[in-house]
Amino acid sequence: MLSNIEVLSIREKQIALKIVDGLPNKLIACDLFISERTVKFHCANIYRKLDIRNRHALVARYYRELLSKSA
Repeated sequence: MLSNIEVLSIREKQIALKIVDGLPNKLIACDLFISERTVKFHCANIYRKLDIRNRHALVARYYRELLSKSA
């Protein structure tokens, strides 16, 4: 999915994919049976580990790397 993905935990990878799918934190929490606060905690860890600032940057990186792999 993303470069440096191996630094993410399994749960962080699950959440990152749901963010890329466009789900808001509330729905991610429901889907994974965790609290919305826990989703926010994991999001902060994802952004820190991947050196990005927000979910828009996560989606942009995902598609940029997807396109670079197919070229």
